[in-house]
Amino acid sequence: MARNYHEPEPFRYSLGAFVQAARNVTWVLQKEKRVFEDFSWYEEWAARAKQDSLLRWLTQTRNSLVKQQALETYSWLELVCVGKPPNPHGRDEDEDEDPFRIRVSPFMCTHYYIFSAPPENHSHEFIRFWGINDLGQRELLEACADIYDQLDDLLRIAHEKVGAKMQSSRRPRAKRPLPCMENILEHRIARTALRDGREVWEGEPPGLHKH
Repeated sequence: MARNYHEPEPFRYSLGAFVQAARNVTWVLQKEKRVFEDFSWYEEWAARAKQDSLLRWLTQTRNSLVKQQALETYSWLELVCVGKPPNPHGRDEDEDEDPFRIRVSPFMCTHYYIFSAPPENHSHEFIRFWGINDLGQRELLEACADIYDQLDDLLRIAHEKVGAKMQSSRRPRAKRPLPCMENILEHRIARTALRDGREVWEGEPPGLHKH
């Protein structure tokens, strides 16, 4: 999901795949309950999960969440001019709106705005926010990371109950088990630089679709 954050369609499909996989975690645990001498620990976790807004959303949501309409209300993309260039986006600095920031459609990928814009003498930041109707102002990548953290903890407990140890990617003193989710903001912002008169996406994830 993180690598596709600036690619709207792949991001939506990744979101749907995550939700399906996450829902399967508890389904598989319940199916394999016979391997546990006592399954009350899971029942206690499930009772707490019903009070958690994210886990409740996970169990109640449907595949329709990957449709664009579900993301339209709370999602946005802001294009920011770096370096305060003169007359950015055809606006004057004395206008009421910030001339260095404009909102554009989040349903076009970052490549589209880079390649379709007229030649300019400055770089940009593309700041995205994906939200969904059922979660209001919660940012989706962070919400999914929080869900992953709780399911990772659930599986760790399940392994301990049968005398096993689960492999983890968690780094020492890390807040999250997945290192790539330590800094959500870095995935939300795409930065460009000028090279040979062209705007280039710095740190672009490899293999993204280009227009």
